[in-house]
Amino acid sequence: MAAARTGGAYDDAVPSLRASRKDVIRSLPVLGAFVVGAIAYAPLYCFPLLVPEFETTFHASRELGQMPWTMFLLVSALASPLLGRAFDVIGDRLLLTVGVVLIALGWLVASAASDVTFLVAAYGIFLALGLQLTFVGTTTAVARRYAGVAGLALGVAYAGPGIGVALILPLAAGAIPEFGWRSMTLGFAATSLLAVPFVWLMTSGAAVIVPAQGGETGRGLHETSGPGAIAASQEPVPPGSRSRSDALRRTLRTRRFLILLVGAVGIGCIDEGIYQLSPRHVEAQGITADYAAVLLAVSCYAYVVGQVVGGGLSDRFGRRFIGLICAAMIAAGATAIFLSSGSTPALAAAGYVAYGFGIGATIAIRSAAFSDVFGGHNFGAIFGVIAVAYPVGGIIVMNVGSIFYDRIGNYWPVYGVVMASLLAWSVALVIAGPRRHGLRARLAHVRARLPG
Repeated sequence: MAAARTGGAYDDAVPSLRASRKDVIRSLPVLGAFVVGAIAYAPLYCFPLLVPEFETTFHASRELGQMPWTMFLLVSALASPLLGRAFDVIGDRLLLTVGVVLIALGWLVASAASDVTFLVAAYGIFLALGLQLTFVGTTTAVARRYAGVAGLALGVAYAGPGIGVALILPLAAGAIPEFGWRSMTLGFAATSLLAVPFVWLMTSGAAVIVPAQGGETGRGLHETSGPGAIAASQEPVPPGSRSRSDALRRTLRTRRFLILLVGAVGIGCIDEGIYQLSPRHVEAQGITADYAAVLLAVSCYAYVVGQVVGGGLSDRFGRRFIGLICAAMIAAGATAIFLSSGSTPALAAAGYVAYGFGIGATIAIRSAAFSDVFGGHNFGAIFGVIAVAYPVGGIIVMNVGSIFYDRIGNYWPVYGVVMASLLAWSVALVIAGPRRHGLRARLAHVRARLPG
């Protein structure tokens, strides 16, 4: 137990972790995950810039204009458990490549849309399945390869989407009026295919074999390892479990899982509510559309810093402590954003910086916390179920915002949903989040079981 409570003793018990902290940033799987995330997410999160064009082209209300994104979130939620299980039994290189190709096809369908129905199909089928394959695959792959430093590793990997979105938003804001949204979505299709070689880079490395367990057939899952990775195959199943499927069912019935699932829904409400709807709120308050796009880009840069810094600090000081600090930053940032106006642009900028850092760190901490608590043979399936929560939260907040705007003419109800969701996530993290000394004891135990 002493090794579980002291950093030095812990590093002695798990000697590869100290080296892996230094190697995470420059290792090939994390670099590949960074670039794949940037290419996949950047066009998709131009939706706040594209949706006014969709509404104008097809003469749609705001509620109908949000329908493609609502369907994107809904299909993402429904598909996540199956996609997560797929990453437990099929090599991640194949599934990630399929995801990238589906994203490209989605943008091709969107570019040829003749009414909102085609946009719903593009976002709700091709983009949803493609992006969710990319998200679940990247998360499970990185978490498995970098057990013990998952906060930092996931932070670096998740920084890719933030950088990609931050770079593309100002470019898209100028290019869409100049070239039209159809030309932009066609360009997005071509750009998406550039992720394929980086998928192969992401899945490079020495092979780690996760063997089939009792009651199952097959040769097991072949993965690749990053420096200092602890093989998930060595994780013991819960006492009394007869097989991996039994362990999965036991996990999904625990109160800890359900509490963290509710907290994850809260994160979906927070992120989608601020990112998708706050630009329209600040525009209604007197801030120009161009400046609102710049503010989103600024928040994305802050998001990247939050992913890396917050994820790394949570490895060192604990998920709960750093998570609560970041929750306070989100609260302050969201309040500043909703209180800002055309006469206080600096307040809006400060709000987006605080929010971006806080939500970036929170998402890294969320995924690392889930890896700490549920990591093992079934992590792909478990994370696939947990991944349902984010789109469910997005569906809630976006429909609340759109419906209320069509009726009362403002987005203030979104602020209420965001603050309630932030409280839900904070409570879930405190009650059910991983304890730092418990994580260390588990990793030391796993390391002791490894051969050699």
